[in-house]
Amino acid sequence: MSVLGFPQALVSRSLQLARMPLDLTLGAIAGLRPSTPEEEIADDQRERAAQLREQAERKRRKADKERRERESRAKEAADARKQKATDNAEKKERADAKRERAAKLEKLEAKEESLEAKEAAARTEREAELVKKAASAAKEGRKDESDS
Repeated sequence: MSVLGFPQALVSRSLQLARMPLDLTLGAIAGLRPSTPEEEIADDQRERAAQLREQAERKRRKADKERRERESRAKEAADARKQKATDNAEKKERADAKRERAAKLEKLEAKEESLEAKEAAARTEREAELVKKAASAAKEGRKDESDS
């Protein structure tokens, strides 16, 4: 029984208990006279109506429960999709950051190689200049020796 149905059931039961003395009195009087077929049909219809109301209430409660369960499953699915999207975005962000760091590292390595190449070229040029000066000095020295 749902919380909403509880007050209604309580009121219904209270009315039944309140009517009981009257029903007993009427029953005693009715016992003296036979009930008519119309009264029996009316009683049957009232009982059937009460049963149908109870059945409708049960179906309504069941439908409400199923609706809440569907809504809950839909919310869980939406939350799962959101979480997956968030995880994918974080993963992409990490991959982008990693790719950016790798690009910076490659750029620095290329710069370092370029500096090393320039340094080696400058060293070779200085050595060539020294060799040239040494060759010039040697040539001057031979020329001086041959002149003397």
